[in-house]
Amino acid sequence: MVTLLHQQNCRSCPALVASRRRIVHGYGDTASGIVFIGEAPGRHGADQTGIPFWGDRSGRMLRRILVQVGLASDETAGATLRCFITNVVRCCPPGNRTPTPAEVRACRTWLWMELDMIKPRLIIPVGRIALQEVGMRYLKHDPGAIRSVHATVLRSRHVTILPLIHPARISRADVQAFITAVQPLIDERNEP
Repeated sequence: MVTLLHQQNCRSCPALVASRRRIVHGYGDTASGIVFIGEAPGRHGADQTGIPFWGDRSGRMLRRILVQVGLASDETAGATLRCFITNVVRCCPPGNRTPTPAEVRACRTWLWMELDMIKPRLIIPVGRIALQEVGMRYLKHDPGAIRSVHATVLRSRHVTILPLIHPARISRADVQAFITAVQPLIDERNEP
């Protein structure tokens, strides 16, 4: 597994600097062509572990989904990932709140550098903030509410986007709809 961008001294967002335990960068298989992008590290998960979507309820739900679609070997910390997982914002906001637009802007360069290095063919924005960022970059517009485009294939010239409702707020039916939509996109990668 590879972690990219080892920048650890950022002081751009005073509220984030004061509340974070660590800066959390992306992690996983950079050659897979599949990137999951969350909003920010969770207070009880990635902010403690240093690994995106690991150690909290949202992380456990996302790991279950990854196992079901064949992108993780199992749900343990040592699992082999067949995707890359990162966040829009690299530090946990105070009180685990939603990142502000200024915080998103401050971290944008790091996300774009990761994506430019990886050159994904499939991006799964996890949650509203990630969907807005990905939409503005690749579609040149905000795709709208996450619930209205959840598990809907959106295509740009260079990448396929499949939004996922944040695991903290997802229902079983939403999980199944996502799995049904993502499986053919993952399988495309394995075709000769």
